[in-house]
Amino acid sequence: MESIVKTIICPKCGKKQNFIMYPSVNVSLDPDLADKYLDGNLSILTCEDCGFSGIVEYPILYYDIEKKFSIFFSPDKTDHEAKIPDVLPVHLLPGMCLRLVHSSDDLREKIFIFRDLLDDRVVEIVKDSILREMNVRHEAKIPDYLYYAQDMFDCENRFLIFVPKKDEKYLGPIKIPFGTYEKIKMLMRGIWDRPIEGYTVVDKHWVQSAAK
Repeated sequence: MESIVKTIICPKCGKKQNFIMYPSVNVSLDPDLADKYLDGNLSILTCEDCGFSGIVEYPILYYDIEKKFSIFFSPDKTDHEAKIPDVLPVHLLPGMCLRLVHSSDDLREKIFIFRDLLDDRVVEIVKDSILREMNVRHEAKIPDYLYYAQDMFDCENRFLIFVPKKDEKYLGPIKIPFGTYEKIKMLMRGIWDRPIEGYTVVDKHWVQSAAK
């Protein structure tokens, strides 16, 4: 995978140093690089002089040809659609799920969703349902965000795991029966007819708009 070397200035001491960026991550060609990105090892800069560590965010195209999804991470922007240079072969585009995200949390969540062969539109409805139920129960800690993390099996059941985030802190995971996902997918099947063209933000607002 081609990389780019950029000069980064430490925000604490002002030291200039090189930082390696990866504008695109092809899971099929370099799965190890993809794992390093998910672990955060490719986005952390540690100053050579003062030891300060911080996250460096930059545009990344992450794609998995085998699982048929491509996600463009565009930080510090709010666009709902984006046009990017053609990287994928034209014959592969019709079968690819193309998504646009603006935060690293959203990027990781989309990767986990598509890697587990789930539908991110259904996941958005599941998350909204969880938050609604928590509000009805007047729970003490209502998270600001919920992020899908894992499709998990135990000796008897299948669960979807979500990680809540409140005030920039991650809370204990929430387990939801997989049957909830299947039920919502069936009940809301009319939404899946709405076409998604190009790199688009698919979140709860997209789902709400599609349900009208």
